[in-house]
Amino acid sequence: MTHPAGKSVPGIVRAEPNVAARDTASGGSRWGWLSVSALIAVLIWGGTFPIAKYALDEFSVLAYATIRPIIAAGLMFGVLKLRGEPLGIAREDWPRLLLSGFGGMFLFQAGFIFGLDNTSASHGALIASAGPPILGAIILWLVRGERPDARMLLGLALGGGGVALLVGDPGADGATVLGDLISLAAALAWVGVTIVPAPLVRRYGAVRLTAWLILCAGVAFVPFSIPALMDTTRDMPSPLAWGSLFYTAILGMTVANTLWQRAVSRIGANQTMPYLYLQPAVALGLSGVMLGERLGPMQLAGGLLAMVGVGLVPRK
Repeated sequence: MTHPAGKSVPGIVRAEPNVAARDTASGGSRWGWLSVSALIAVLIWGGTFPIAKYALDEFSVLAYATIRPIIAAGLMFGVLKLRGEPLGIAREDWPRLLLSGFGGMFLFQAGFIFGLDNTSASHGALIASAGPPILGAIILWLVRGERPDARMLLGLALGGGGVALLVGDPGADGATVLGDLISLAAALAWVGVTIVPAPLVRRYGAVRLTAWLILCAGVAFVPFSIPALMDTTRDMPSPLAWGSLFYTAILGMTVANTLWQRAVSRIGANQTMPYLYLQPAVALGLSGVMLGERLGPMQLAGGLLAMVGVGLVPRK
């Protein structure tokens, strides 16, 4: 399933024996740690935040939030059809699917777009990367009784403190406390999207289930966005703004997702997850070049602290 930038939800995936070198730059054991697929996926996702932020200057938030998932879902269903894979979901699984799609995925997509519209791309990227692992670990602790060890407690303390520092000192460049809190709520919704449909991911595969969840989110936006969609047809955004939308829908939510799934299936979830640490760096660099955003010393310290904390939380 997909993250703000389209990121797939990794389940507990076991790597095939001796396949770490299959997805490498040179194919030799010397570069066995390098996954080209995972690297490209994270680079694409890192660009999603500043590129989407750029488009929101011309698109209505509701129009962007509606068109993007519908394009992505349509493309994913098309790919599945071309592969000859089944598209359906068993009737008994529809309650969980609808709850996950019209509930969790819709709330996540709404929080992502509205949060990004009210804060900086830099803050959005940092919160999206640090929030779900930290919040997920806390929820699993409270709901499932998965008690953290000392390392995990340290990670939760550092990560939570870093996020609090980042949100509490929004600074310049359009970052606001409200936008950061909405982005944090989106991270919480993403945890629900990860946990609730997990049995369906194992039954139908990530791509098929992701397509349905994204379609549900897009359909859920339609009743709220009809006036915004009509305004978009009357006052068409520029080609660059449309290019931004297609980038986030096609590359961010489909191509990167496919590459990520390939990396996870070949070298395992534990080997691919560390690549996600590159996402904030890519987003911050592009935000500086494209939007002129800069993190202040306090914000930078909060972001680094959050990422260190996430690194201490077990990847599983």
